[in-house]
Order: sequence, then structure tokens, then C-alpha cells
Amino acid sequence: MTSKVFVETNILLNPKFDLNDYEQVVTSIVTVEEIDGLKKDPVIGYVARRVHWNIYKAKKSNKIRILTDYDFSLDNRFLSHRNDNYILGFAYQTYRDDNEFIFLTDDLNLYIKAFAFGIPCELFDFKEESNSYKGYEEVTLTDDELASFYENQENSFDLLTNEYLIIKNIKGEVVDKLKWDGKKFCPLGTGASKKDKLDFTHTEKIKPRNIQQELAFDLFQNRLINVKVIFGKHGSGKDLIMATHALSMIKQGVFDKLIFVRNNYEVAGSNKIGYLPGSQDDKLLPFAMPLADHVGGVEGLTKLIDDGVVVLQHLGFMRGRDIKRSLIYCSEAENMTKEHIQLLISRLAEGSALWLNGDFKQIDDNIFKRNNGLKQTINYLKGNELFGCVELNITERSKTAQLADLLD
Repeated sequence: MTSKVFVETNILLNPKFDLNDYEQVVTSIVTVEEIDGLKKDPVIGYVARRVHWNIYKAKKSNKIRILTDYDFSLDNRFLSHRNDNYILGFAYQTYRDDNEFIFLTDDLNLYIKAFAFGIPCELFDFKEESNSYKGYEEVTLTDDELASFYENQENSFDLLTNEYLIIKNIKGEVVDKLKWDGKKFCPLGTGASKKDKLDFTHTEKIKPRNIQQELAFDLFQNRLINVKVIFGKHGSGKDLIMATHALSMIKQGVFDKLIFVRNNYEVAGSNKIGYLPGSQDDKLLPFAMPLADHVGGVEGLTKLIDDGVVVLQHLGFMRGRDIKRSLIYCSEAENMTKEHIQLLISRLAEGSALWLNGDFKQIDDNIFKRNNGLKQTINYLKGNELFGCVELNITERSKTAQLADLLD
């Protein structure tokens, strides 16, 4: 591993980067200023503050050096009025003074520029967390294997707690759907009250359209699991399933209210709409439309808010809360960091739960690619008795909506 590195802004912001992995780390005053400019950013401000604290601790132990004097000998043939170019100049100075240093970046353009000027450079590899765990396994068994399985009921498939098993015969027909509870296989419905019956007062009557949705129904009716995730492609029914079950459980008295939380992040590549007038609810309402679509539109959602059934809450105001007998409902959670979801989980008092959904194809910023809270939640909590998840991989919205897959 490289022991001496010059690092640019993105590297220090990257949660995968650890100063302690290197013998010497050098950066520039330009990077320090760029990070300072991000401290008020509503999305990554906390990351910038963390980086400054890390630099402070590393500076006290002489682990990091910050260059302030700019002396770029390539000025006469290279424009230096952009921050990236100044950073490249500092990297050149560092290498010129000690050719054991490597310029570390995750910016392909900077990497190419460094190569052009003969500065040794490495692309920092921030491998994304795997989301191969789907919450279920599918197996195909012969008649003899089926007989042996039902006789022994052993977890020979190495399922994790709360992971589902879909059993097919050699014809490809589904013959059973079970859940491993950590000790035994259980039929669907285990963990739900025998009195449970979905109430569709506020939503259209729905039923599962495919096997994965059937598993998701079972997951959301299970009162023994407090943190639940469904993820998958567009139009697969994530918010419809969550909204229906959420309002049904409020009607039954399982929860007193639904707290809708979403990281108010606009679609990548779209223009920001700027300041929104009105109350907090007025400002948050456009981001709550995934819920509104399944409760009678804006009028239906407004009535639920007026009745105290639904509360719209800004993610930034959740710190310090003590949430009792409430369901925290989080849509579009692919645009959340690990720290965001940690914050939500830590708010759960007795009788509360957290439900999240997301689509990893709709991540809208690099910060969420490097530090994706939904993926890390799945990877770290899978197998915990209080956690469950299901991937939905079939678009059920309409045949027209399925055309979006053809653009991949």
C-alpha cells in the first residue's frame, strides 16, 4: 500500500479514507477552504465538520501536513485559476520535493491531468457496499429433496434470521414460502396478530401481485420486527405497500401516528426550485408526494395531517427526538447516509418502528454512492431478529412504466 500520499478534497470527504492507513498525508489550504465552504451544506455539512475534526487531531500528532505556499513551476503552460488546478499544482510540488509521494484522487479528470504532467497518481477505489442480500432465497428441489426437507426442517440453506425461503419444484412451480426465524421455519403470517386485518379506509384495496410482494406483505404485518426495508426498482409497489400497511396499523392502534421523513434531495441533473414559502408542512408537502399518491392525493394527505394521523418532519430536525408509539416512514432512502439512518433508528422509543424504502438506481449524489445508508443498514443489520427486508424486482405500475427498463 502507498505510504505517502497527497490528497484532494473528495478523498478527505470520503468515509472510506482513513488517515491512519498512511505514513504521511499532505493536502493543501485550497482543500481546507473547500471543506470549510461545505460546513453549512444541509446534506454533507456534518461530513465537512467531521473532516475538520479529523485534520485537527491528525495535525496535533503530525500525521498530516497542509501546504499554504503556492509555487507551481508549470504556471507558464497550465491555467491555475481553478481550484482543481491549484490542488494539482500543490500535488506537483509535493512530488517534486519527495518523489515517494503519490497523488490520491477519486476524480478521473484530475487523474488524467496528473498523468499528463507526469505526477504519480492513483485512483482511490471506494467500492460500494454490496446489496446482494435480497431478504429471501429461491431454491429448486426434487421430490425426494422436498420430502427430506419437510421431514427434517433443517436450515441447510444457511438462511439468516427473518430471511425468507421460496421453494420451487423441478417444474419451476412455487410449492412453498417460509421464513427462518433463527430457530425454525415458519409459514407466512407468523408474527402477525390473529386479529390483524388490513383496514383500507385511506387507501385502495390491494393484494400482492407477485411472490416478492407477498413476502413484503408478510414483513410489514410482522409486529416482532421493528426496522423494515423494502428496496427495488421503480413501480414495484414500495410506497403503496408501506402506506397501506402503515395506515392500517394506525387504524388498529398499533401506532398513534405516522411520521413521514425524507431527505429533501432533488433529482440529480434537475434545477433546484429554491426557497419555498409557507409553513413547514407547505415546504415539505412536495417531498411527501410518494405518500400522497396512495392516500387520496394532496387533499387526502392534508386531511390526515389535520387529523393528526400523519406528521411531516424534516430530517434535520430529528436529532434529540424521543419517538414513542409512532411509525417513522422514510421514502427514497437511497439518498441517505449511514449517519442519517443511524439518527432515525436511535430515535425509536418503546412501541415505535422505522420503515424505509428505496431504489439504488435512483441515487442522486456521489455522497450517497460513497456512503449509502440504506445499503449499509441492510448489510449490517441482516440476520438481526429486529430487522427484515425484501427486494422487489418486478415493475407492476403498468406496461408503459416497464418501458423505462429498456433505457438501461
